[in-house]
Amino acid sequence: MTVIDGSLTALLTTRGLFLTRERSDAAGIVYVCVDDGLPGGYPVGYVVPSRAGTWFAYARARAGRVFACDQVDAGLSGMEAAVRAVLDHARYGDVLYALARESGAEVSYTAELPRERAAWLAALAAPKGITHLGGGSVRLTGPAVAYLRGLPQRLGCHVDAEDRLWLAGDPYRLIRVTR
Repeated sequence: MTVIDGSLTALLTTRGLFLTRERSDAAGIVYVCVDDGLPGGYPVGYVVPSRAGTWFAYARARAGRVFACDQVDAGLSGMEAAVRAVLDHARYGDVLYALARESGAEVSYTAELPRERAAWLAALAAPKGITHLGGGSVRLTGPAVAYLRGLPQRLGCHVDAEDRLWLAGDPYRLIRVTR
């Protein structure tokens, strides 16, 4: 595998992703995969070099589409820039949600938000598992948090590796509750 920048390696690791290259692939396609416990992982994007020396980036930008990626950028100067473009667009929260549900772990999280943000978050169609407890308190199931971890940061609503829920640029600490 190609050597990549340490900050990109750390970003991939914190998001539960890794890079892989298909052994028989002469074109040099590099896949960005989520660790789903199966050999090779679940691809959420890939990058392809062009004959001109630039790179194309493709990402699973629309959740729910199985193994379908859209071109999200082109003409990038290197593989790392292309992988970062995939990370900026890839949506794989539904995959993490399913893995968390399958694990059976009974974990939930609580957070204190401004009242209007708590109501907005609980009213989202996806993910399931967010409850407005009144005032600014919310409870999120483990699968709901997993789903939010798989959303691109640019959407303004995601969970980072430090268990912070980000809403419109503001972080809110998630408190883990186990039974």
